[in-house]
Amino acid sequence: MTPLGLVIVSLTIIGSAIAAVLIAVAASGLIEARRLRLEPGLGDARRAVITSLSGGESKADAVCESLRGSAKRHIIGTMLDLAPSVSGTSRSVLVDLGERIGVLERARTGVRRRRWFSRLYAARVLAAFGVESEHLCALLTDRSPDVRAQAAAWSVISPTPPAVERLIGLLNDADGLCRFAAQDALIRIGLPGTEALLDALEIAEEEIAGRILKIAAATGDERFYRRAMALTTDGSPETRAMAAAVLARTGDPSAGPTLVAMLDDPSNDVVLAAAAALARLAYWPGPASVEPLLSHSSWDTRKQAGLTLLALGAPGALLLSVNAKADGPAAEMATQALQLRSLSVEAEVA
Repeated sequence: MTPLGLVIVSLTIIGSAIAAVLIAVAASGLIEARRLRLEPGLGDARRAVITSLSGGESKADAVCESLRGSAKRHIIGTMLDLAPSVSGTSRSVLVDLGERIGVLERARTGVRRRRWFSRLYAARVLAAFGVESEHLCALLTDRSPDVRAQAAAWSVISPTPPAVERLIGLLNDADGLCRFAAQDALIRIGLPGTEALLDALEIAEEEIAGRILKIAAATGDERFYRRAMALTTDGSPETRAMAAAVLARTGDPSAGPTLVAMLDDPSNDVVLAAAAALARLAYWPGPASVEPLLSHSSWDTRKQAGLTLLALGAPGALLLSVNAKADGPAAEMATQALQLRSLSVEAEVA
């Protein structure tokens, strides 16, 4: 065969292959379009599910029958969209509907699948519906970081002691998403997790201790007071700063003298945290100790001093007025703080 003939044969084969692909794509598109015309759409599925929520259990049988022709993706998508925003009787009806059409049963099976994305999807479904599972703790140590993070969010539903212990372990996870998810879950769990966090804080290394203190500062549980007080003299500036935030969050006025003493800390971050903590605690004897910070070399510290004096009421406002009449950085910051107060008063009047 001549070279020209070979070229013609090659082009013919390539053209035939392209034509076959185009025909397959067109046929697939036609089949999908026909299926979409024949099955109820997303809007129908949404109306049916919402009807079940508004009608209670009395309409559940009729709704299940009406959903039989709908695509599973429409039904599941609608239920997952609605699940986080319903509670009480409506949530019970939605869970019952999920049981009837098999969504939850498939999810319970899915958490044991070999493929990580199947486990992830199953955990998302069960978490959205607020359904507990004996496999939750196993997923908290799953080999996939995405699954571990989703299991952490799911554990808020059922904060059992083993689940809380594994969440605390995730605070040291190599994956940042898992660490964030665990920290968020422990904050949302709140009081049931405090004792385990306190035990972990006693033996935690610096980095983990900082993460636990962030959780303590967010929850404000007074049981963290004693340990936070001890950590105000820790060797790590970050730990001391977080301890100041925890003391303020507990709302115990007896922390005031310690926070005042921390204003002389060699770390500027600790000084900022202590000044902010005094404002949050509304420790009224503190203004005289905060006033010198208006002349601090750091603008951030001067700013926090002005905000703290404003927050401490009349004594702080009086010291700001005195400093505003002088010259220098302290006068500038005091003036700005007083202007901020006048703007707030005008806004309240308006």
